[in-house]
Amino acid sequence: MDALSDGESEANGNGVGEREMASDPSHWPAIEAGQGLSDFEDLDEWSPRTGELSAAPDEARLGSQAAVIESDEATAGLEIRFDDGIDFEGWDASLAVKPESADRIIVEFLAPTRSERLTGIRIVPDGYDGWFRMDCGYQQKPGEDPDLSNVTGLNITADGPDGGPTKLLVDDLRRTESAANGAVILAFYGGHESHYDVAAEMLAERDWAAAVPVSPERIGEAGRMGLDELRDLRDRGWDVCSLPQVSTPLPEQPADRQRQVLEHARDALASEGFEDGARHLFVPDGRMDAETYDVARDVHESAFLYSSGTTGVPPTEMHMIPYIWGPALHTGVRRYANLSDQYGLLTVVRVPRIVDEADVGVDENRMSLDDFGLLLDHLEHRGLDVVTPSDLVDGDFERADGENETTSPKRPSGVVLEAGQSHAFEGSGSTDSQTVGLDGGVLVANVSHDGSAIAVDVTGVDGSGRSENLLTTAENATGESIMAVEGGTYGLEVDADDAWSIELSQPAVRADDLADLPVQASGTGSAFVGPLWTEGDVRVVATHDGDGQFVVDGHGADGSREILVHRTGSFDNSRSYKAGGVVWLDVEADGDWTLEVVDS
Repeated sequence: MDALSDGESEANGNGVGEREMASDPSHWPAIEAGQGLSDFEDLDEWSPRTGELSAAPDEARLGSQAAVIESDEATAGLEIRFDDGIDFEGWDASLAVKPESADRIIVEFLAPTRSERLTGIRIVPDGYDGWFRMDCGYQQKPGEDPDLSNVTGLNITADGPDGGPTKLLVDDLRRTESAANGAVILAFYGGHESHYDVAAEMLAERDWAAAVPVSPERIGEAGRMGLDELRDLRDRGWDVCSLPQVSTPLPEQPADRQRQVLEHARDALASEGFEDGARHLFVPDGRMDAETYDVARDVHESAFLYSSGTTGVPPTEMHMIPYIWGPALHTGVRRYANLSDQYGLLTVVRVPRIVDEADVGVDENRMSLDDFGLLLDHLEHRGLDVVTPSDLVDGDFERADGENETTSPKRPSGVVLEAGQSHAFEGSGSTDSQTVGLDGGVLVANVSHDGSAIAVDVTGVDGSGRSENLLTTAENATGESIMAVEGGTYGLEVDADDAWSIELSQPAVRADDLADLPVQASGTGSAFVGPLWTEGDVRVVATHDGDGQFVVDGHGADGSREILVHRTGSFDNSRSYKAGGVVWLDVEADGDWTLEVVDS
């Protein structure tokens, strides 16, 4: 095994450290930070999974050679095994890659087997065939809970374009210390008025700052922020970043013209007082080739590119930082945020214009106010650090020390929650005329209806205008639901096609009511499970055999909420839940479902 080294040999009993890494001059994207795992000088340590593995002396980034894996087929891959395992807890992995003919790069961490693996995936920009550094942030955890203290192997796979051929060069595999806490960047793309009027105020309530990528030429256009608003955000700690306006994608322009475009946008922002934010580029149209990458590294201190993934905090590759589309809240964003929380990673979320739910059209680049509020609640519940691009470049992030500093909650005795209000309503069809007063605690709804479907939403009368679904059920005559609420006045909205009745109650909860894990439950339609006593993070294994929407939310007695599942159709998978204390699981379904809740 090539050395695990930070400058000297380190035989530490976990199967590595038998000799030092190559000490020849290195070339980017080889780096000196962290500890080396493989310099690819001895290819006998590696085995081809598909394709042919060989040395590439002319491409060496570190030492005398890189490695190349290639095939005429749709994939090419290589693997390495660590006989005694390597401890990756508190560490991030990265390596130098050159996708000469590859659309996607996949790195699997066997912890300790493929059934307990974590997977990092990087989508390669169309037409990109140069070197860059791949931060192997995790995007998938498809099996059992992995044990990163015992990683027994890595699989590196490239997917070729159009079924092949496939060719990938690799060098300088190493690990760097993880951040002590996961982080997220919120990037409010385009600087729309709703980003200032709505989002900025919601972030201010949490003392958070963000990024606003803008085109200098579009500042002050109809529906967009002007200089006064942008300067106000700058003074609150936000970064006003560069998003050059281009009529022709950058890779289709000569290198000197690309440089002019990037420098013009950067300098125009800096001249208006946005020097800090102007250091950071959001690549227009998500288009980047090797030439664009080189120019961006010369002009900017960081660059962000659509690729939908996570990275370390801060990344070792600062000029190809991936971001994910914010409206994909239930199909990627929450999962990436959860993984960032669990493993100290960074997720960057692109937030488009924020509008009311009724104004979100199919495939439109908009995000509903309700979903945006859910996103902020989720980030807050997960305890992620909300940072800016300048924090990545300038910040001194606290590193993980390998110790778990969390403390288990103390199990309550006696009364957990006092009984609150109760209300009953009857009606037919849709109505939003009901107003109810509620105490802080939990709200239980028991609903019956004669029609095919019913949805019940609650909206805080004096709040932000966000509406939260209390219950949705279809093809079932009755349903029950639970949610955590703060004390106050709420509007009740009912969407139904026939007669209905609703009973709302706020029951007392006592310590004797709490069920201990593991817990198994099953049902049909809408229902809830709990109250449960949880010591900390839990794993929820869920199945659903219906055709409609399947939603599982976690609600805490402390008022917290976490969306665990939000899918349509059949489902058979597991989700992590940042629980801890007294919680309930609320299920909205149109078919049969099962839940199993176990300690994580």
